[in-house]
Amino acid sequence: MELTDELTQLFIKTADRLTGSARRVFMAQVAQMLGKGGQRRAEAELGWNRGTIRKGRHELDSGLE
Repeated sequence: MELTDELTQLFIKTADRLTGSARRVFMAQVAQMLGKGGQRRAEAELGWNRGTIRKGRHELDSGLE
């Protein structure tokens, strides 16, 4: 998936408006959409913490917050 400037800003602004588990799960979903290496790309291109993305991925997979 190509991250255009518009998509980058949309993802960053959306994540900033969410809190807690909803934010982490959103970040994990975006990283998943980015494909292989998505967590690293999200960290580099969106400024997100990979640990937070991993926690969101766990919440997404387990259904637990």
